Amino acid sequence: MKKTRMAVNSTASQKKDKLSKKTLEKKKPFTELMIALVIIVAAIVFVLVSGTFDVAEIVVENNQIISAEKMISFSGIQKGTNIFAVSKKNVKNRLKELSYINDVKIRRIWPNQIELEVEERTVDFALQLAGSYVYIDKQGYVLEISTQPLQVPIIIGFTTDLSNIKENDQLVQEDLQKMNMILKIMETAQNVNLEKLITRIDVSNKMNYTIYLDTENKIAYLGDGSQLNIRFLYVKKLLEYYQGKSGEIVVNVDLNSEYVYFRETV
Repeated sequence: MKKTRMAVNSTASQKKDKLSKKTLEKKKPFTELMIALVIIVAAIVFVLVSGTFDVAEIVVENNQIISAEKMISFSGIQKGTNIFAVSKKNVKNRLKELSYINDVKIRRIWPNQIELEVEERTVDFALQLAGSYVYIDKQGYVLEISTQPLQVPIIIGFTTDLSNIKENDQLVQEDLQKMNMILKIMETAQNVNLEKLITRIDVSNKMNYTIYLDTENKIAYLGDGSQLNIRFLYVKKLLEYYQGKSGEIVVNVDLNSEYVYFRETV
């Protein structure tokens, strides 16, 4: 009987040892995970409090219109702030309050630099408001209101109420649709090297868009915007043929059955 007890006790002891090993094996990954978490937390604390990653320099790239100083001021980024505490979303929203900023990319450059890569809007057209000019880009955003004239085409025939217009506003939907035709007119004019001669574009009548070439003392009637490529070729030929004369270039005709012509101012 004693031998039997010893055998039973031995077997029980072996089972207990096996259970202990299994328990230890199960606890080992958990222990390793906890150690890893402690190391990560310690690393994060170090990054936040050591000062190694505090902003020491803010770099602005691709800006042509807005100064780097103004960009940095509007960004709200303070030197000495941890680069990981800088909210890219907030910085972007603040910078896009500047009317000339179309987009901006914010990058953290290790260990202590913030980079602002700017995409600026450009002045493409102007609207007249009393003695001032409302300058807009191709998307119809108001960039600036100024009394200083710039060498860009003035648009006539817009419906947006300019009395309360301010920077960063966008023109009304009807005018944005007109903008599509304006861009088409300018692109076609560029194809025949006439875009720099266009000083004003009248879009008040969609059946007869009109361009003014003030340096040539001429007006050109383009019709409803169809067959613009051919019409602009005629405009160019008539400009060359009647150089030095004031008048109207009439190409708003049925090109299949009517002739284009020049009507001289008497």
